[in-house]
Amino acid sequence: MNYRFRHSIRFKIAIIVFLTTLVTILISWSISNHFIEQFFITHTKNTLIQTYNSCNEFFAVESNNKKLKNEEIRSLYGYIDNPSGSTIFIINPKNYNIFSTVVMNDETTAGVVSFVQNYDMNKFKYGDKKYSIVKNTFEFIDDDSATESGNYYDLIGVLDNEYIIVVRASVDNIYDYVTFAARMFTSISLALLVFEVLIVLIITNIFSRPIIEMSRVARRMSNMDFSAKVDIKTDDEIGELGESMNNMASSLEKSITDLKSANLELSNDIRKREHIEEMRSEFLSHVSHELKTPLALIQGYAEGLKSGVAQDPDDLNYYCDVISDEASKMNAMVMKLIDLDQLETGDDISLERFDITKLIRDVINNSSILLQDSTTKIIFDEKDEVFVWADSFMIEEVITNYLTNAIHYVSSDGDIKVWYERKEDTVRINVYNDGSNIPEDDINKLFIKFYKVDAARTRTYGGSGIGLSIVAAIMKSHDKDYGVYNTEKGVVFYFELDTKNSV
Repeated sequence: MNYRFRHSIRFKIAIIVFLTTLVTILISWSISNHFIEQFFITHTKNTLIQTYNSCNEFFAVESNNKKLKNEEIRSLYGYIDNPSGSTIFIINPKNYNIFSTVVMNDETTAGVVSFVQNYDMNKFKYGDKKYSIVKNTFEFIDDDSATESGNYYDLIGVLDNEYIIVVRASVDNIYDYVTFAARMFTSISLALLVFEVLIVLIITNIFSRPIIEMSRVARRMSNMDFSAKVDIKTDDEIGELGESMNNMASSLEKSITDLKSANLELSNDIRKREHIEEMRSEFLSHVSHELKTPLALIQGYAEGLKSGVAQDPDDLNYYCDVISDEASKMNAMVMKLIDLDQLETGDDISLERFDITKLIRDVINNSSILLQDSTTKIIFDEKDEVFVWADSFMIEEVITNYLTNAIHYVSSDGDIKVWYERKEDTVRINVYNDGSNIPEDDINKLFIKFYKVDAARTRTYGGSGIGLSIVAAIMKSHDKDYGVYNTEKGVVFYFELDTKNSV
């Protein structure tokens, strides 16, 4: 995380802003430090001049001079406008009497007199300039008898009344102001620098957050995940970039979806072709197998007729009956194959509402001829009308196939039973026959085309293994359940139909 932050845009921007601001502050500090000092020096000199002018105004008043001579005014402090707080000395050049804003002692008086006497005052008498400002250093002894030095700016000159004036301002105070201002500037600059870096980090974080989000979305897109979208919250260039990424993701997702759909459709077509090819091969194999026996019988009996094997009328009729019977079986099988093909190719069913009880009774009556030489009975005790929604022609085919199958496999002393199991919106029709159970390995294969559990027995009554395949195709077209299961003494075939219109 730290490595990524050190290489992030916001970190680089913060460093650039920090260094730029730091250099700017250093340059500004260097320049301002010089100008601050010059500003305070200039300001001090200007206040000294203001004090000089105030002194001229004070001594221009005759009453003030009289008060000074009469010692009514002992100190100038408070009588003269002194904005700089400087020390003022006014010296009478005739007797060196000193008027001051501070309490004078012998040492201070001697120092001031010495300073004035050593200064060339004649330039003020004969020149246009009445004063000058100089920088001096003085040593003095404080109250503890310690020697100290001080730096001062002295304004020395003459007033309009020809009194000598000395206005003294401490330079050390100026440097204290400069140092204080420099420290204040430095502290404020550092605080502003830290504050600026924090603001830059916050601002860059705000601006980099959508970029980081777009980077995350781009990584998901690189992994073929186009469901991720950029959350657009601004109308600026970043927002336009996010919208462009969203549009690109949608376009790519649509293209990928179309491509997958095309690939899936192609795969389905290939599987269908393979399935059709397998069905074709299987169909040809089964048909050739089923037709081989009847064709062989027809050919054999036809050759027998041709060679004159059957001479008497009974033999001739027998040969002809065998040929006719095998031809009928072949025709029946072909017709069933045609029906099954129509069902498997998806012919539309015609839904109608009809009474399934009446239909079953009609089929039972039509099938009773198959039991005329048997003791087997078909038991159907349902009396009430039960209306269902289905294709009546196809359902008749299902019932017929189930009954025919039951008749052919019922035990010699057994019975066949048909009954209902009523549910909420459906009814289950069960067809039971006494007899041997179907092996468990074969029970799930009964509805496969041409599949026969007992091929020899099936051949006896002319079965082709197609009837139950037709049942499966019909029930699949109705999208309803069907199947078979063993009981303790027999086998039950069933199918279900709707009793309520679901449309």
